[in-house]
Amino acid sequence: MGKWLISIAAVALLVGISSGQSPAIEQIDRLFSWGEDASRDRRALDLIEQGLAADGNNYQLLWRASRSYYHVGERAPKNDRINAYNQGIKTGEKATAVNVNGVEGHYWLGANIGGYCEEDGGISALRNTRRLRAEMEAVIRLQPEYDRANAFLALGQLDCHLPRLLGGSLQRGTAYLERGLQLAPQNFEIKLALAQAYIDAGRRDDARRQLNEVVAGPPGTNREQARKLLTKL
Repeated sequence: MGKWLISIAAVALLVGISSGQSPAIEQIDRLFSWGEDASRDRRALDLIEQGLAADGNNYQLLWRASRSYYHVGERAPKNDRINAYNQGIKTGEKATAVNVNGVEGHYWLGANIGGYCEEDGGISALRNTRRLRAEMEAVIRLQPEYDRANAFLALGQLDCHLPRLLGGSLQRGTAYLERGLQLAPQNFEIKLALAQAYIDAGRRDDARRQLNEVVAGPPGTNREQARKLLTKL
């Protein structure tokens, strides 16, 4: 009975999306929890997948599928993460093919590539860093402030962590993080990453300022990690 109800809901969503009605997309987005509730995110993905089975070139469904696979992957058991990220890459690639100027497709494709690289590691991860960089650079060209300017966070961390011989640059990575923070001054993940970049560059006073702001921020903003870094300065 439950599967029939989901199928009926998926058909209703598809009709709404195809006719340009925003409530269909709003329903998916209301169900989606951004990784806070795995069961809700899985149900949202089920609806998206059924919609794509009937209309596989629907950009609004494709990029949302890529977004969902990324967040489902983050919360999945270790053995299932690679598969989720691979699915997110496939739907993200299709989204960017359908709409080359759609910022959402490029961003979530890049996010899944990043998740895959982090999970897989090794030579495979190194081969994919160019793809990650290209997708996040596309986001910056199209809409730099998208998702709280997190494309700058991705590029900044990539450059700060990648060895110089493999194309990394602490100076360039720091610049990316600073630009991102200008666009999203309340993005505490960027603040924390920038603080670490400042520490690596020997800029302790600048690092301390960023870390103090993270510690003073709201719950869930990596305050404990910032406190630990402060004790080392």
